[in-house]
Amino acid sequence: MRHDPRSIERVRRALLALLGDAEPRSLEVNLALSQGEWGSLAKIAVQHRLEPLLHNTGLLAGVPEILREKWQVAYRDSLLRSLAAKGTLIRTARTLDSAGFAYAALKGGWLAWQAYRDPALRPMRDIDILVSQGDLEGAYRALASNGFVESTGQAFSDETLTMGRKHLPALRDLATGVHIEVHCRLFEHIEPRAMAARLARPDELLQHREFLPLEGCQIAYLPAGDTLLHLIVHCIYEHRFDNGPQVLHDIAALLSRHAIGWTRFWDEARAGGWARGSVLLLQLTEHLLGPQPIEWGADKPPELPMHVLDSAAMLLLQDPDLRRDLDVQRELGSLGAGSLDDLASLLRRFLPPRRVIADYAGLSPDQRRAWLHYPAWLASRLARTLRGRLDQGQKIEADRSNVIESWLEAG
Repeated sequence: MRHDPRSIERVRRALLALLGDAEPRSLEVNLALSQGEWGSLAKIAVQHRLEPLLHNTGLLAGVPEILREKWQVAYRDSLLRSLAAKGTLIRTARTLDSAGFAYAALKGGWLAWQAYRDPALRPMRDIDILVSQGDLEGAYRALASNGFVESTGQAFSDETLTMGRKHLPALRDLATGVHIEVHCRLFEHIEPRAMAARLARPDELLQHREFLPLEGCQIAYLPAGDTLLHLIVHCIYEHRFDNGPQVLHDIAALLSRHAIGWTRFWDEARAGGWARGSVLLLQLTEHLLGPQPIEWGADKPPELPMHVLDSAAMLLLQDPDLRRDLDVQRELGSLGAGSLDDLASLLRRFLPPRRVIADYAGLSPDQRRAWLHYPAWLASRLARTLRGRLDQGQKIEADRSNVIESWLEAG
């Protein structure tokens, strides 16, 4: 699939059509895929955890039976996992409440039961919990003393707190196998200008948390408007669209069941420098899933150019295994514009933090001897970069990413 960009295009557009709100008659050509392309579509669906959503589509008539059966099994598995995750979330909440730690469940832990009408349609890799920086160690230890174990084998240490990560190593619930990540902030990296937004200040966020019922337990969450903005920033500014089209269904599900304080939402989006990204993802949601109850305010933005919406939609289905390679190609492609920020970012990719080298070498991040593996890592990085420059598919992806970056920076 990677060697034929035209095939990639057909597969991704067919997948977006299955996930979207298109008329069935418009899908006849889009779903005329070869056997190999159906296999590629199935692989992408697994990469982005889309199988439960695909099982739920009303357009299965044109899908091979073997895939329909596979998606049905995936839906059932997701339903069972959602039951396990619900139990883990409730145990987590009760543990932290009993220990006196303020927390809030984030993203999937909020969406699956408070936005989606069927939690199986919102698969989760783990459950994310936000606590304040000052409570990070205590909350982690409280969970580790009440049925949760460190899943990576990395013991909690002072160095873990100073590594600059937004969360500690995952904990696994012994009762269900579901993982919990304890976060002390929402974002791994954040622009200094964004510190004006409440989303960048976890302690203030936690002061505004809300409690909603789940199986007789009161679970603390961020308000709907904060969750909506978190989804947008996480998708566009942190992950450059590589976290898949599930986010569009997240937004549609959230808006279908919760009222948003739109004036505050747009104020917060502007404060963080995220207003254009919010316009982009909200309009993309409407483009693929139909009209949404969005209040744009007095300054309603114009409809986005189709090439911007199309670039964003296709980037949602990029290969997550190529994320770092695509970022390098994008930055190389933008150097002609004389961007010092992109040059600095590119240089950082060839001089990464120790944890990146350690991961490459199969070592824990606290082992200083990881740097002995830097020459091998650099040779591998350079080889991947050269292959990417010769790969037409990666060039298309990098061009799309630059379209989005240019649009975001134009405002």
